[in-house]
Formats: sequence, structure tokens, C-alpha cells
Amino acid sequence: MTTEQTTPAGTAELTTPAEAAELMTPAGAAELTIPAGAAGLTTSAGAAELTIPAGTEGPRTPSATLDLLTSAGVRGLAASLVTEDLVVLPVRHHSPACALVVRRVMAERRPSVVLVEGPRAFDELVPLLTHAEAKMPLAVYSYARRKAGEEQERWAGYYPFCDYSPELVALRSAAEQGILARFIDLDLAEQRLAEHQAAEHQASEHRADERPGAERPGAEQASLLDERYFRHSAALRLLAERLGCRDDEDLWELLFEADAGNISTIEHVERVAAYCSLARADSSADELAADGTTAREAEMVWHIRAALAERRPGDGPVVVVLGGFHAVAVPGLLAAPPARPELPAKDITAGSALIRFSFERLERLNGYAAGMTSPAWHQHLWERLTSDPADDEEPRTAALLTALLDISRDLRVDQKLSLSVASVAAAFEQALRLAELRDHPAPLRSDLLDAVTSCFVKGDADVEGLRITAACRRTLTGEAIGTLPPGTGTPPLVNDTFERLNRQRLKVDSSSRQTTSLDIYRSPAHRETSRLLHGLDLLNVPFATKVAGPDFVRGTGLGRLHERWDYSWSPLTDGALVEASVFGSTLPAAVLAKFSGLLADHRRSSRRSDATVAVALLSHACVLGLQSQIPSTLDLVHATIVEDASFTNTSTATARLALLWEAREPLEARFVDDLPALLRTAYRRVIYLGRELQGGPAAEATKLVKALVQLRELLAGTAGADLDAELYWELIDRIQHEYDVPLVRGAATGLLYSAGRLNSTQLVEQVSGHLAGGVGPADAVGFLTGLLSTAREAAWQEHELLAGLDRRLAGWDLQTFVAHLPELRLAFAELTPMETDRVATAVANLHGHHDLGLMVQRNVGTDEVQRNLEIATQVATLLAHDGLAAWSET
Repeated sequence: MTTEQTTPAGTAELTTPAEAAELMTPAGAAELTIPAGAAGLTTSAGAAELTIPAGTEGPRTPSATLDLLTSAGVRGLAASLVTEDLVVLPVRHHSPACALVVRRVMAERRPSVVLVEGPRAFDELVPLLTHAEAKMPLAVYSYARRKAGEEQERWAGYYPFCDYSPELVALRSAAEQGILARFIDLDLAEQRLAEHQAAEHQASEHRADERPGAERPGAEQASLLDERYFRHSAALRLLAERLGCRDDEDLWELLFEADAGNISTIEHVERVAAYCSLARADSSADELAADGTTAREAEMVWHIRAALAERRPGDGPVVVVLGGFHAVAVPGLLAAPPARPELPAKDITAGSALIRFSFERLERLNGYAAGMTSPAWHQHLWERLTSDPADDEEPRTAALLTALLDISRDLRVDQKLSLSVASVAAAFEQALRLAELRDHPAPLRSDLLDAVTSCFVKGDADVEGLRITAACRRTLTGEAIGTLPPGTGTPPLVNDTFERLNRQRLKVDSSSRQTTSLDIYRSPAHRETSRLLHGLDLLNVPFATKVAGPDFVRGTGLGRLHERWDYSWSPLTDGALVEASVFGSTLPAAVLAKFSGLLADHRRSSRRSDATVAVALLSHACVLGLQSQIPSTLDLVHATIVEDASFTNTSTATARLALLWEAREPLEARFVDDLPALLRTAYRRVIYLGRELQGGPAAEATKLVKALVQLRELLAGTAGADLDAELYWELIDRIQHEYDVPLVRGAATGLLYSAGRLNSTQLVEQVSGHLAGGVGPADAVGFLTGLLSTAREAAWQEHELLAGLDRRLAGWDLQTFVAHLPELRLAFAELTPMETDRVATAVANLHGHHDLGLMVQRNVGTDEVQRNLEIATQVATLLAHDGLAAWSET
């Protein structure tokens, strides 16, 4: 390492990336100069200058961190991290370069103990992680639940490992040497409690809208390894821009991965320390406390101090593998030790399990908070860097060639793209030349991608280019899925579920999207698969999504005979199954327990008297194949129907009971002997409630009409054959004459007409009475809307109805017509295009016209028509004011 030289301008000139931490602040700005050759970079001017705007370091930056942002400070920090007694290795999670240094340190020094960042509860999983048959990527899934009154707070997170994860390299090396290794971080629940405590403390000092927040992923997909501070660092972003890097990933690869293994341990530690110190300088103490960083670091330092105290004379150093963001704070915390966090975890249920993971989920572009872009690319690099040193091939060049050949294979085989050997050779040569031109120590991923784009894209960049870009991403991401070692304490529910999925011939060893179509009416095997997938959905296991088919619970899509599901395995599937293991050791047992909980929750809920909810539970039990739960659910439905005083609720519940009876074959509910009797009880209850109907808010009228139609359809189906239809028609007749809302009276009139219980003369009398001048326009339109919603055929079958409506509309002035035009349009909205044409022709004939002309004006929108009508009204008013009203009538 060269010594620091000061330029006349007072800027620190640095010759290695580690020395790129020298920050000067003349005139309120910080400048960083990296000379030609630093990290293999040159610029036309021979040096790259980074200027961090004034205020970047501002009051947000702890002064202790500012003191480190000099070359001397970084060197001193690195020296305090690597000592005879203690070696703290700052790493980036899933970095081959950092993993190589960990591997080297573990080989050169025999530690007394190895401490690794990660929840303490993971200690029992170390033998599994280091098992010879454990194939990466794997992850530890951790979850916790806490009762908070009636609600339950839930946390979950993943801690992934791949072959080049520094933490896993440390654990494997320790296992090979017989050295104790353990995790030293707060457990998941403790981390979340620390965040809550910090939030409560800050809320007492600041208004809620002024308190700094901390970005954190949702509980379902949270990572216990989070590197957002690097992504959000203004200093690192500016450094990337000055060094010509596309993003922080490109910056990391340039500064660390490009010459991995070719620099000393202390030099690597200096570089990482400088990099992480820059990132940490962007974070205030409040922010570090708010997301639990402060508490976590206090816990980890407590374990480091305990390990140092346990060392005996002659023991090797304590080796600590920590995320670099935390590691750079360790020396200061050891000098002034904070108290160990006290986080009482009351009423908390927690657990952890080793599960399979995938490169696809490890990919940063897919949302993994601590992921590095292109896991397969880094896997190629790692395998080459750790292969036989006698191999003369340069590791990075070999990794470049491997990746390039994989991309070309994808394009030729999967994409059927014509690609010559010459093009592949040209891309390889160009990637090497680009790295040389850009003064990169070795080809970077960006060099590879640029070369592929240049040499492979021959056609349209927006078509062929997108296909090639997609192929690059697929290949560099990879499709690897881990394999659990023998003896893994996987909860029985996980194994049972995958055995059942395999028996149903559903792929569970690939993360690619699959589709299956199930003939639930004719195939018992398909019905079993359907119940299996519905059960996973009930347990909130992310595996399959139903995209088409009948929904017997909600009563939709009933015309479909097949269910279509999209499904794919992901680590989230395993994680959710681990957590669902509290319900049972087999999938049927877990589904049964979860459904029993739903029944219990319903009995305690505010909707316990809602008949629709109770019937939905009964339908759900049948969909899930829970025949044992049907008797108790039937009792619940019976009690709820008797209690529910809502006509619309009870009507909907009755219609769904009928649907359940008619769909008993696909739901295998044919042996539910009590269902017909329950249907009769529900029907009688509906009729009783209907007799009490007098009127109500107009907003409820549409629901009431829908309920009346549902009952008509019930009586028309096979389930209604044993029901007394006359009770229903007596109710409809009563509603037609006595109900207050015209929309409902019109709907009842339409129902009677459609059933032949009202002849043409009687219909015309009813319509004429509601269209007469004594009835307000709003009531007239409402009656017509209700009539056409249940008997739209009357619009073209009864010419006298149209004539009466025509006369009524002719009597309205233009302002009244425009005001009610939207409702009129809604009244005829149920008609099909052919039916609309028939009505239009009939109306035209009333006025002696036989040619309607152009029926559709596609270049005129609704708003324009409304404006034109308003203008016409204004013109007519002005003409009338001038005594020219007759002009507007011509």
C-alpha cells in the first residue's frame, strides 16, 4: 500500500480502493480523488474525482463515522478488525470475494471459535448446513407469532445460504477443523421487538410524522440479511457514477470481485471497511435504532466479548464473520460496550427450519434484500476460484466462457434462434477486449452483457434484443434448487404435502410456472387434486392459484366444468408449510384444524348471525372434502338462518344451499342427507321475512331485486322441485302492489310477466300507470329499470309498452330528458345488441321511419354528447327569450 500524498488543492490522492475513503470537506463539500490505475480504472484525465454535495454527511452522520472517512482512519479501522486475538471479517452476504478471504483466514489461522451473524436459534441447524450432502442453495425459514389482544402479530423471514456465502464458508471450514461455530444475532422476534421499542422511544421524543422511518420488507418475504444501506448510500451512488459503473452492483463487482483472491487479507479488509464506512455515514443514529440495528449490534458485541473472555492462553483468535455495515462499528462498540438488549418475548410462538431455496429467489432483481445480481454467474466464478490451482486457465476468463456458452445454448435450444459459432467466438473475444479497454482487472458481468448484445443481436433490438436479454438473465440467474441433507428435521407436514403433490403428478422440483386443468365433474382423481390445492390455499401456502373454474363458495363461474390452476414451487411454499405445521403433521389434519378454527372464529365474530357467511363455510367444507365437518357446519347454518333477520342475506344463503345440492357430484356432497330439509327451512324463512317487506332505502333496492331473481332461479332448478312455488309468487304479487320503491315494483312486475302470471293487457296497464303524468320522472324510470331487469323481452314483445314510454318521453322537456338519460340508458343496458336493434326499429316505426341509418357513432364520446345537449338547451333558451321558440322545434 502506498503512502498518502496530498495535492496542492488539499485533496487526498489514493492509490487503492481502500484509500478511496479519504473525504475532505473544503467549502462545504467532500472530494474523493482516485488516481489512474486505482482498482484497475483510468480516465482520460488520469484521475476520477468524486464530489459529495455539502450536507450529505451533515448532522445525519455520526461523528465517529466521520473520523473514519480518511485513509489513515480506514487503515486504523482495518488494523483494529484484524488482530492476534480477534479477527472481524466484514463481508457482503453472498460475495465470492468475501468468501475467499474467509476461506483463507480459516486456513491460515486456527480460531478458538467462529462467530457468525445470524439469529442464535440457528445454532442447532449448523450440523445440517455443513452436512456433506447438503446441496445449496438452502435457507433457514424463521417465524414468530405474538398474541396482542384479539389480534395476532406475525413475523417471518428467510436466511439464505449458497456455496459462496461467507457465513456458510466459515461454518464449513469450522466443521472441517472441529472448531465450535455459533450464531450471535438476535432472534427474529427479538429483532422485531427491538424495532417496536425504538419506535415507542422515538415517538415519545418526536411527533409521529417527524420520526425517521426504516424501510423493511413485508413479513412474508422479509430477509434476515438486508443490505439496503448500500443501495441507498448517496456516497456510494456518486462513487459509482464517477467510476463509470451502471449501479451499485457493478461498483461492487469492479472494486471487489474483479481481483478476488489476488490481494492480501488486510488489503481486502481495508477496501470493505472503506466501502461500508461510506454507506454507514449516510445513516443517522435514530435510523439505526429504528430498524433494530443498534440493538442487534449490542447483542453481537456482547457475544464477541464473551468469546474473548473465554479464550485460554495459546488459543487461536476469535473469528467473527459479520455484514460489513455492522463490522465497521465493532471496534468502537468494544471500546465502549453497550448493555445487552433486554427484550422480553412474552406470548410468542417461534420456530425455524432448514428449507430448500433457489437461485431465482436469491436473485436481487427478484426482490431479495441481500441478493447479488446473477447468482449463477457468481457460482461459475466461485467454482473456478476454488478449483484446482494447477489449472492454468484464468478463473474469471473460464467463468466468462462458461456463462457465454450457457447463454448461446439457451438461445439455440430453447429460443430456436440461429446463432453461429463465429458469433459466440466474437462475443467471447469482445468481452475480453472490453475489459481490457475499460482497464478492468478481469471481465465483469457488464462486459459479458455488452458483448452478447453487440454480437448476438442481428435484428430488431426491441424484438430479438429482448429475447436475448431475457436469455442472459435466465442463464446468469440460474435454476438451481437446493437439496436437504439426510436427517433434516423437516416438519412432517412439509414431507406429507410434497408426497401428495407428487402423487397427483404436480411438479414440485421446479420454480417455473406450470398449469393444470381439472375435470372436477367426471374425474375423482381430479377432484382429489382440487381439494389438495384448495387446502393449500386455505393454509395460505403460496403454491397454486385458481385462474378459472366454478367458485361454489361465492357462487360465480358456475357455467364452467373445469378448474384451471397455475402453480409453481418457491421457497415461500416450504416456509409457509413449516409455519402451518402448528395445525397438523399431515395436510388433511392441518386443513381440518384450520377449518375448525374458522368455525370457532365465526361463532365469536360480529357476523355470526349472517346466513351467507355460514353457508359459505358449509360450501367451503365440501370444496375441501371435509366430510367430517359437514354435520356441525349444517347445525351452524340452521341456527344462523333462524337468527338472520335480513331478507337479502337469507335469500342469498338459500340460493347457495340449492347450488350446493345441485353441485353435489363435483363436491361429493351427495351423501349430505340433511341438506334438502335445511333448504326447505331456509326457503320458508325467506318467505316469512319477505312478507314483512314494506320499503327501504333506494340503495338497498338493487340487492332486493337480485334476491328475488335468485329465488326465481332456485325454483326453476332441480333443487326447487320440492319447494312450494306458490308461496314465492304470492310474495311477488304482494311486493308488486305494496312495496314503496318503484324499481322493486317494476322488477316484481317483470317476474310475474315472465312467468306468465301477468298477461299483455295487465302489463300495459301497470306500465301505463307508472308512465302517466302523475308519476314523477325518477319513479317512472325506476319502474322501467326494474321491469327490464327481470323481463327485458317485454321491451320488444309489447309494442304498447314502447308506445306509452314514447309518449311519456315526448312530454318531457329537454332538461328533464337529459337529467334522466343516464338512468334510461341503464334501464336498457341488459339488452343484447340484437335486442337493442329490435327495440330501436320498433320505436322508429312508431314515428314512420324505416331506415335507422348509422346506429353507432364511434368518434363521439359520452362527454361530448352531454356537452352538445347542454349547448342545445342553452340555444333553445336563448331562442325562446327572443320569441323564436318555434325555431327550435323544427
